[in-house]
Amino acid sequence: MEDITSVGIRNGSSRMGSFRLGLGVDGTKDDTVIELGSIDTHILLLSGEDERETKLQPLTYNSLSPRQMKSLSALCDAILPSVHNFVHTSDESVTKFYQTSASMAGTPQRIRDMIDERLKHPMTWLMKFALWLLSTWFGTLILCGMACLSTKFPFIHTYPQLSTLKRQEILRSWSLSYIPHFRMLFRTIKLLTLLIFFTQVDESEDNFSWKAIGYCGPDPEFKAQLKNHFLHGTSKEEIEDKEDEDAEEMIGPLYKGLVHLNYPRDITVDTLRRLGFSVSGIRRKHKAVPNLSSPSMVIQCDAVVVGSGSGGGVIAGVLAKAGYKVLVLEKGGYSARNNLSLLEGPTMDQMYLNGGMVASDDMGVLILSGSTVGGGSAINWSASIKTPQHVCKEWCEKHGLELFESELYREALDAVCEKMEVQSEIADEGFNNAILRRGCEEMGYPVSNIPRNSPSDHYCGWCCLGCKDGRKKSTSETWLVDLVKSGNGAILPGCEAIKVLHKKKEGRDRKVACGVAFEFEHKGSRDICVVESKVTIVACGALCTPELLKRSGLRNENIGRHLHLHPVAMAWGYFPDAGVASEVWPEAYKKSYEGGIMTAMSTVVAEFEQSGYGAVIQTPALHPGMFSIVTPWTSGIDIRDRMRKFPRTAHIFALARDQGSGIVESPHQISYQLANADEESLKKGIEKVLRILAAAGAEEIGTHHNKGRTLYVKQVSYREFEKFVKEESSRPLRDLSTPLCSAHQMGSSRMGCNSKQSVVNQTGETWEVEGLYVADTSVFPTALGVNPMVTVQAIAYCTAQSVIEVLRRKRSK
Repeated sequence: MEDITSVGIRNGSSRMGSFRLGLGVDGTKDDTVIELGSIDTHILLLSGEDERETKLQPLTYNSLSPRQMKSLSALCDAILPSVHNFVHTSDESVTKFYQTSASMAGTPQRIRDMIDERLKHPMTWLMKFALWLLSTWFGTLILCGMACLSTKFPFIHTYPQLSTLKRQEILRSWSLSYIPHFRMLFRTIKLLTLLIFFTQVDESEDNFSWKAIGYCGPDPEFKAQLKNHFLHGTSKEEIEDKEDEDAEEMIGPLYKGLVHLNYPRDITVDTLRRLGFSVSGIRRKHKAVPNLSSPSMVIQCDAVVVGSGSGGGVIAGVLAKAGYKVLVLEKGGYSARNNLSLLEGPTMDQMYLNGGMVASDDMGVLILSGSTVGGGSAINWSASIKTPQHVCKEWCEKHGLELFESELYREALDAVCEKMEVQSEIADEGFNNAILRRGCEEMGYPVSNIPRNSPSDHYCGWCCLGCKDGRKKSTSETWLVDLVKSGNGAILPGCEAIKVLHKKKEGRDRKVACGVAFEFEHKGSRDICVVESKVTIVACGALCTPELLKRSGLRNENIGRHLHLHPVAMAWGYFPDAGVASEVWPEAYKKSYEGGIMTAMSTVVAEFEQSGYGAVIQTPALHPGMFSIVTPWTSGIDIRDRMRKFPRTAHIFALARDQGSGIVESPHQISYQLANADEESLKKGIEKVLRILAAAGAEEIGTHHNKGRTLYVKQVSYREFEKFVKEESSRPLRDLSTPLCSAHQMGSSRMGCNSKQSVVNQTGETWEVEGLYVADTSVFPTALGVNPMVTVQAIAYCTAQSVIEVLRRKRSK
């Protein structure tokens, strides 16, 4: 087929999968984008432009009225007003940073667009109602009280009419109010304003605040790599002329196995058939809308896997390598190495579930979950810790699951660690981890190296935004590569499963799974296809799997229950870089956002040898957006002063193995309440973290409580220090006054030994439907207590062995 290069116009900033021409022929700015790719058998397999970009973007309809927008702008400008009473400097970037308000940066309009297009939280209606109330005098009186009264006409002012100082005073009162809905409103406005302000980028993919706060943006090495990549040719012919290894470096190792269904149907069908799949089309009347009974295409395979993360990726790779035809459906897109941006905001849109905008119903826990080819393994923090022995023992003895003390499971742990090239050496430790290690050593707390699925010299703090060189061994660099190289599999990105298909068979007690119906965007509308399979594996994560199972007609009462989140609470310490470099520790060149994200861990309050339900102490990856939303806000100037300390502010967190649990109806409806015991574990952890930061040499320390208290460690007495630590670590964590976060979700379709207490048996098969397996963190019997990647991969590896036996029997019939 003839090579066709697509050329198009795109608004906004360029993606890393395209090359933007800077000037037109007449010298004016030209936004023409030349896409990398062509339409033939290779283009379906190349990543091309980002999968999310190829979808028809929803029309922007202004769900907020002008009055609501006026209130929103007033709130945003109260969070980030134009500040003039700062310590003046000759640095123009700093001056601009302080003097630019949120509305001057266009933040309220971006928030409106987010509300229109992506915000699906169940309490969004309440925020909209509050915005309307604040545009009225009576509503402002209800929400703001005496602060809106004046001795001058009209005596009662609406919120937008109030002075900036008054509006900030009201926000502070909301943040500490005894009424939960006020605290919820404050948290929502603060989160949206700060996240968007510090992550939005212009056409040159820059944010005006970054220079002022000491942030370099995307990894400089990566930017240089991209520049070299684009300047030295990326056409299809040049890619084909290269060796496979060089091609993988340019476009990722999965390019031969990716099938994008938004291309012409005949090309899609031809590609799937070339990959060995039987495909048939359903003839429908002209302009008939595809539906479950009349899909546009039917694909046949041995196994269909919904999800490509640490569960789905493993089981897909194992089955394909064993000789079975496997089709992987992934809701997210594929970001090849050179199609990454390493920009925080765009990456959250592209690679995180719902753009990173997921939270519990009461906004008590902010939740991050991957939604891309490779799932969470593509954007996680590299920690590769085997299932702790006390957890294996508990799951075996208390939950009757002999699997976890079996030889098979031990083999699975070794197999997945070998595949991911897990090792514990560190060539150079990053800022946060160096502080954690030194503080623990000074305090006499235990501290150890964290095993990682990346090499010892992988000094990269951007891996939460995708791995620039593939040296972090996510499933898209390991198990899915096995699937592609086997010639037995294909990956369909941008496809969302809508129902598991099953039927009643004569002589069977249970229904039998027979495939999956899924939908995707095609020519600007939704299309529906069906996969017919011998076995079906659901692995779309603890937040999405329960919804799919329920939508498919399963009625087990445990589906969606027993959700564990590994709640996280953090504290921070500021380490100035002023003075003589040789006297500065950690080294002056080190920045908080650089280096291996997780290399050190302390179990000082983990209780591994007692109950097993304490907390581990580790470090996070925080780029400006995420840093800003967890940082306490007390005023417009205070948040800017704190952000100016961003590159030398270390964060350390306590992660609880939660005994409490929640319920997930869908990714947009999650109820979760922190249990008393888990709150105490986190408080103990925060107390230790504050001591670790001080012992490591922090000049200033604090927590994330809304009061925003700080302590200048070297200027206070021992008694004052002890009082501060005791007070800050004893504050309640369940009243929305301190942000809690979660990057691990598990247990919502848990494994067990009977259908009354669990959803699947220890082979991973559901109790209700034969041939339907679940292979993700939702099958965990309890919370794990450490990073779950190795554990979920080991469980999926074991489940794959069971599936192979089933397929072998079906093949022999």
